[in-house]
Amino acid sequence: MPADFTGLIQCDGYQAYESFIQSPVRKGQIQLAGCLAHARRKFFEAQAEGEDARWVLEQMQQLYRIEAKLREARAGPMEVRAARQEHSAPVMERIHHKLQSLRQSRKHLPRSLTGTAISYALNQWDKLSVYLRDGRVCIDNNRIENAIRPSAIGKKNWLFMGDPKSGDRAAVFYTLIGNCHREGINATAYLTDLFTRLPMETNRTVHRLTPKAWAAEQRAQNQPQAKHCTPTL
Repeated sequence: MPADFTGLIQCDGYQAYESFIQSPVRKGQIQLAGCLAHARRKFFEAQAEGEDARWVLEQMQQLYRIEAKLREARAGPMEVRAARQEHSAPVMERIHHKLQSLRQSRKHLPRSLTGTAISYALNQWDKLSVYLRDGRVCIDNNRIENAIRPSAIGKKNWLFMGDPKSGDRAAVFYTLIGNCHREGINATAYLTDLFTRLPMETNRTVHRLTPKAWAAEQRAQNQPQAKHCTPTL
């Protein structure tokens, strides 16, 4: 990641991320957004312990139903934020209140599955709530998790990149290939065309070569030409 990066990163609760953004070079420049899927997973693992975990799962399911409707409606960031503030925020508030009550009651042992799930969610709560305020942020980072799974499987074999610049270049290619998969296009065909056309592009036209734009261009080229019929008099 460039040293001058500013913005928002969505991730799980791994403590190293917090240390990373608090480093002298990056402090105050990066905001972390939490992943509800990671919090949900812990309650899913704890549901056999009793109804409290199952109740939280049911509430979280409501949040995901709201997200599904927003995706179906192809809502933009402003619409997403408004809908989340109206419908998702009250559900999140109910969950938060319940988790605080459970922790104060000491009903679940801290090291039990439910106790661990409660602690994780409460410790991550500010980050988990970021998506309510920013319509660009997803409810979880499952898309990224799925996109990097192939590289995660082989990371022990690729442990040493050579030098930091090699790591940056690898990250660029992972991003490009991941976006190709997301757009449903052949990564090899895309990269071949990209490297052929890139030398002829300028800073003002290079946006035409993103995977999304390239896929749209290919679809337009492959559409059958409309046949022009001469009307019979």
